[in-house]
Amino acid sequence: GITYSLDSSSVTTFSAASQQYFEALAFRGVSGPDALKGVITSKVVPSFSFSTIDNPQHPHSGHSLFVSTDIAGLGGSVRMIRPVTEFKTFYGMKGLKLNRAGNQTLGIRFLGSFVTGYGGSVAPPFERMFVGGDSDLRGFDIRAISPIAFITSHVDVPLQSGAGILVPIDPQNPLRGTITVPVPVQQLIFPGGDTSLISNIEYRIPIAGPVTLAAFVDTGMNFILRESQLRLSNSAVADINKTPFGCPGITNFACSGGQTINVGQNIVASAHTNYVPRMSTGLELQVIMPIVNAPFRFYYAYNPMRLDTTASPANFVTRSMFPEGGAGDFTYQQVLATYGTAYRLREPRKTFRFTVSTTF
Repeated sequence: GITYSLDSSSVTTFSAASQQYFEALAFRGVSGPDALKGVITSKVVPSFSFSTIDNPQHPHSGHSLFVSTDIAGLGGSVRMIRPVTEFKTFYGMKGLKLNRAGNQTLGIRFLGSFVTGYGGSVAPPFERMFVGGDSDLRGFDIRAISPIAFITSHVDVPLQSGAGILVPIDPQNPLRGTITVPVPVQQLIFPGGDTSLISNIEYRIPIAGPVTLAAFVDTGMNFILRESQLRLSNSAVADINKTPFGCPGITNFACSGGQTINVGQNIVASAHTNYVPRMSTGLELQVIMPIVNAPFRFYYAYNPMRLDTTASPANFVTRSMFPEGGAGDFTYQQVLATYGTAYRLREPRKTFRFTVSTTF
């Protein structure tokens, strides 16, 4: 088969870090707020599918193969390629002492996907892969599995001589405002992976009528294979690298003596968060509902392989970025406590969930 689609969309983010990341990523020819407006994706999707599965609701034997490739770039503003391959197979477990009726089934699925930009562009951030949930790794939250990274930005911190005590620019005229110190900070982002590999194994035991009990093991990885595909635009990098940070002195009622930093163009995944395998295992109760043609499912999952680590941002803030004296000391320590602490990354150990869907 082959399909063609033309899509025009705009993106609204719900955090400052996401907005900055989306606007800075080099996935089209413009950066800044306009990068999120009027994203035009023109793509063709050739596909191949083959199946000998005997029953779509109660499969007992057979296998299927599905291969497709999204190719975006026939016009529009997105240049992207996404191949996807899925293989499923089912075996009737006959001859077992615990399966005299021969109606129990072993099901196996392998799913692999990859996305990359081309022609000097990277894939849009909303096209990258996020794994987790009842469609792949059941014990994890929906779309919660992603490598972790940090993006550099700047914030204006008010100079304080104590908690809540702001230092004015002009002590003789407090109405002129307070001193603010521009400082470079690292914001936590979840950029998603460009490669995902998933395997699912189920042993299904019919109980009565439409009710089936299934033991399952889900394993997978969602990782960044090509760091060059998390590339910031030239203008975004230049904006950070040319900004003078700090306020060691005040000249003519304005900060002076600031210093620049040098950040790279690629966003690098935080250590111990990329190439991390996950595993989820448990029991699932399935009830096929003929009206909706999908199973109602209750499942309990335990995650023996999960992310449990800390991620520490790079620290570009130095004491020399602040004025000498008590106000500089206090504000410097406040910035370190607010923006320099490590993040604890801990995925759930177990999950109990109800859903109306099927994993495969």
